[in-house]
Amino acid sequence: MQELLLADYSLKLKPLYGPFHRDMLNLSWLVEAISSSLRSGYFLFQSSDKFYFSPVLDGKPEGTFPDDFEYVSFFSTMENFVIHAFQLQKEHRIPLYSQRPVWVNLESINFNIREFFAKLMDFGVTGFVSVDNRIKLLKGNILLNKGAVVKTYYGGLVGLDGLKRLLEDLGEDVCTLKVYELHEEIVNFLLPGYEFAGLYKSFEQLPLHEMKDMTMVISVSPEKYGYLIYKSGKEVLMEGFEKDAPFYEVLMSCHTSVTPEPMEPLSLLGGERHLRIVKYDPEHPVLYFCPACWSVISKDDRVCPNCGYDLGEFHNLPYEYKLIMALEHPMKEMKRNVIYTIGRKDLEIAIPHLEVMIAKETDPLLLIELADALSRMSSPEAVRLLRAMAQHRYPVVRSRAHLHLQRRLKHVHE
Repeated sequence: MQELLLADYSLKLKPLYGPFHRDMLNLSWLVEAISSSLRSGYFLFQSSDKFYFSPVLDGKPEGTFPDDFEYVSFFSTMENFVIHAFQLQKEHRIPLYSQRPVWVNLESINFNIREFFAKLMDFGVTGFVSVDNRIKLLKGNILLNKGAVVKTYYGGLVGLDGLKRLLEDLGEDVCTLKVYELHEEIVNFLLPGYEFAGLYKSFEQLPLHEMKDMTMVISVSPEKYGYLIYKSGKEVLMEGFEKDAPFYEVLMSCHTSVTPEPMEPLSLLGGERHLRIVKYDPEHPVLYFCPACWSVISKDDRVCPNCGYDLGEFHNLPYEYKLIMALEHPMKEMKRNVIYTIGRKDLEIAIPHLEVMIAKETDPLLLIELADALSRMSSPEAVRLLRAMAQHRYPVVRSRAHLHLQRRLKHVHE
């Protein structure tokens, strides 16, 4: 059943990575990229006569890789889908619906942790904060009820211990922060505690007529979760629920559990503490960085509060020099755009800086962008660097550089 289910969804879903031919891929790099982003999902290994699936949970491979394959792809899915599809022996995870994001402008509060929680209280958010620690590779969630922190899960710690550890890491490590709304009925169900009452593989199998007490049914598909809450046999809430999902979890409310008291994150914070650089979704606001030290600044700053660089001096620089400085930008999406622009402008003075990047860069996607940029440039030095990249340790980079060199040679012959 597992292979048929995954094969069916693999035809419907777009892979996050791939398909890559094995001769053009460093598989260890792909595993590292998924690990650092804390993704969950599965690998699909294909050959001419067979295919093989291997699960990944929070960036960690949970299965083996075949020795013999031609192509590999990675599909990103919800955590609980991976657990059920591969029958992993894991403790039940709270599936949190992330289809209603809340916009919190961190720039307006200067990335101050204390002000972040104060803002959640001002907004009266009922839902949760999703936290991914990209340094320690830990995931966490903070449940909110009308802006108050009511429960925390982080790196295997629950409650106050989890909150203390999370607050420490927010000020020390680069983390992803996202805020989502949940219906108050859902938060109230999850707070006191619950029992996992069963897993079903079709909506028709659910014993809806037997749900006398407070019960939550969660639809689990590769791309989202959905909720259906019953009270005394009657439906009281439906949000994002799918009647054609591959899995359904049934949770029973624990009447004997006590609803925890709200926690006070502000009382645990000593002095001024600031969030590290946070990766945003495209719909989130622009971040402002000092072009000298690349610390986060306010758009109204005239001098960098971290290194003292005169930002007015930067604004007076020629555009070409600004592009070269931006090659050190901490956000990879911006860095890729800068490399692309340098290639399109055929900016010869940037070539020594591109050579330095090629020598120290470890991200294959950025290296591919560098090869593409060099292919658009007319300088003989660009050809020399492409030849050097054709000997790179990453097969995918070597292949890209060879492709550009062959195209250039073909163009010369024509």
